[in-house]
Amino acid sequence: MMRFILLLSLTILQSQSIWVQDIDISTKKNGIFIKVRSDKPLSPDQVAGWFNESTSWYYMTLHEAFGDTARLEKARLTYPVKQIECIRAGESLQIGFRLATSVEQSEFYHSSDPPELLASLRFPLSEVLASIAQEKPPPTLLIGETETKRPLWIKAAYFIGAGLTGAGFLSGETQKGWEVPVGMGIIASAYVAENFIIGKKK
Repeated sequence: MMRFILLLSLTILQSQSIWVQDIDISTKKNGIFIKVRSDKPLSPDQVAGWFNESTSWYYMTLHEAFGDTARLEKARLTYPVKQIECIRAGESLQIGFRLATSVEQSEFYHSSDPPELLASLRFPLSEVLASIAQEKPPPTLLIGETETKRPLWIKAAYFIGAGLTGAGFLSGETQKGWEVPVGMGIIASAYVAENFIIGKKK
């Protein structure tokens, strides 16, 4: 009799819970999109997420949810996600993502048809700007021309501008002051000087 009651309780609990089917990860220039598909929609009060700076793990907790942890951990990885770890804790499912970069901000978007949860993890602005600068192709040289290095003051302006802008965004909505507009202004001035003033003199 006790065994029957236990099985009945587990059946009722699972019928009320949400089954997480799979995870899909895609990387953009400014962050990561993690799509969690389930058999029923997850409500906003069932989802929590945070980033651990010291370990570089981003954790997502789904309350009243369960799933095949071994299967979920085999989801296709894409940079900067290096590893997925799923843990069943009571009536919650915790999914961890080990990252090769830091996360500045995370937001959740909910869909009921189809039932999906989209987690948007945003990289720090300084890392985004550095990535864009690395992807910029070198200028094509004409015959007889020699390659010239970027002036030191241009590099310093980009660095200072990115630092100020990042500090302004990190300060939060209620404390934003002069850092963001000044930082963006320095970056814009350096860009104009490098591409339109110095570039015309070459």
